Amino acid sequence: MNTPQGFNLLSASILMCCLFFSVGVLSAEGLGAERTANIDTSKLGDIKAVKFNNPQVITSGLPTEQQFEQLAQAGIKTVINLIPNDNPNALPGEQQIVTQLGMNYHNISVDWQNPTQENLAQFYRLMQQNGDAPVLVHCAANYRASAFYYLYQTRQNNAPSMAEALTPWGDLQQSFAEYPQWKKLIEEATQQYQTQ
Repeated sequence: MNTPQGFNLLSASILMCCLFFSVGVLSAEGLGAERTANIDTSKLGDIKAVKFNNPQVITSGLPTEQQFEQLAQAGIKTVINLIPNDNPNALPGEQQIVTQLGMNYHNISVDWQNPTQENLAQFYRLMQQNGDAPVLVHCAANYRASAFYYLYQTRQNNAPSMAEALTPWGDLQQSFAEYPQWKKLIEEATQQYQTQ
């Protein structure tokens, strides 16, 4: 084999190795970026009672159809709706709207008058399945959503103060006096996690 051909063959082999290595590295980075992608919150401030909990989790009141489009563009991958389907505050066709925009959709029918530990358990399972993918948890006014997410954080041992987590509720003492069923749920769930 003469030297110019040997050199060209060696150069081509090195180039191919570099190409395969860089494609592998870029693919691995792309996969990691998708799993832990941050939500672009810059155009989401008009959503009812929105709370940006961390770069992967938003809680809010009920978005409009147009706002669901903005959420999809902002990087939301999963929507968890805590409004019962038969509730007059529900958005007609929400599941279809969300899935047509390419997001996953889940509904947990949380009765405002009777939230249950079973509702919470279902929510915890969905959040675990979701992993670090960007998620919107919503209800009608971000009361259910913020309370459920706070309890999920408590279970994970990384919750902020209750007052910080439940800012959509306003004055907690007044809200809990008006909605004792929610105070009871939060206290029972919190106590359960502290004894585990």
